Amino acid sequence: MLRQFSALLALAALLVSPAAGFDSYWHSQCSQKVGEQFGFAEDAWKIMQLGNFSPDFFGPVSEYASKNLKGEELDRLNQYNANNSQVRGAAIFLHFDNLNNDFQSNSNFDFLFSHLLQSTQNLLAGYNKLNIDERTRKVLTLVTLGASLHAVQDFYSHSDWIHNDFDKMDVKMVRLPAGAVRAPTWFEYRSKHSQPDKWPFHVKSGIYPPIPNAVNTHTHMNHDNSRLMYTEYETPGAPLRSQAQYHNAGSVPARGDDGSDLAHQQLAVNTAMAASLEWVTKIEENAEAKKSIEAAKGWNLKTHDPHLAKELEAGAITQMALSCAAGKWDGDDPPGDRGTLCRSVLEHRMNSLGGTTGSDIKSEIIGLAANLILPMALKFTGMFWDVHGQYHILERLVEGVGSSSGHYSFAKK
Repeated sequence: MLRQFSALLALAALLVSPAAGFDSYWHSQCSQKVGEQFGFAEDAWKIMQLGNFSPDFFGPVSEYASKNLKGEELDRLNQYNANNSQVRGAAIFLHFDNLNNDFQSNSNFDFLFSHLLQSTQNLLAGYNKLNIDERTRKVLTLVTLGASLHAVQDFYSHSDWIHNDFDKMDVKMVRLPAGAVRAPTWFEYRSKHSQPDKWPFHVKSGIYPPIPNAVNTHTHMNHDNSRLMYTEYETPGAPLRSQAQYHNAGSVPARGDDGSDLAHQQLAVNTAMAASLEWVTKIEENAEAKKSIEAAKGWNLKTHDPHLAKELEAGAITQMALSCAAGKWDGDDPPGDRGTLCRSVLEHRMNSLGGTTGSDIKSEIIGLAANLILPMALKFTGMFWDVHGQYHILERLVEGVGSSSGHYSFAKK
């Protein structure tokens, strides 16, 4: 058991993707909130959650696949990699990361928001005209909507937006019914100040890949998990450290204790939730895009498509298993029930590997990954992932936003 646990820890290190957004639990919560608020059936918003996970899914799994399998599994996954290389290339532009230090002005962020909104509307509207079956049309709609929401949510996770003290400005913080607060969204602020480069603050997001000796790296700036604990990839030895010192700002500053760190991170989550609801409302300003959403949101797979319902269940398990193993459900050691759930998932899988043999710890990592993650992710959830390679969802969402060089289109070359 100790060796299996060591293998699990090593696997987690291999699978962590430093460019991921909010950890999966928080993305899932935001997406569920959207679904419930807009009257989506449970199956419909769960499909949207898988779409929301896709910008992260095409990072960690692909990275793992290229390094750690042998024989038939390696051949199969290399083919999967080759078939989805463009998807992986597009996914990096859906996190609002400061890729290669390209972000230089507020108008750069505005460019991304406006292009993403237009591309999402165009994609959803276009699905009404495709000569495809209704099953595929609904999957495309819900997965596309989820992936688009991922990017919006990541703006509030990866930038210093919530570090602004909006109560000292004319667009104030918003008090929520339960006593919490959120910041105004980008569009709420923009509705009163239409020229972003004239705003009294300069928005920053974390530089990715992170570089040594820089304050505004992805590691220091993100709000991905509730403890603000992240691996410093830019530091020799890649230590896991609290980043609270970089979040001691705004109306709800983090001060390094559990309570204030959580409150600060939840400010980002609450703002991302509000922005997600706003985003769907803005998408639905396009009548044809709204038509696509209306046609898909009431989908009940259990009664209409039991086979696909099983794929959806497998996809949800895959998302959790992968996220827990990679330390991306809610950080490396999730608190409370989230930690209990992750440990239960992983311990169950570990117990199922009781017959593992061999002295090479790397072979145990490979066996664990093959049994825990890859069959579900790449074999059993077919339709929800196959639509990416067939219909190029992520590539079309970021069309006009970035290039194969890894730079945003607005970057000065």
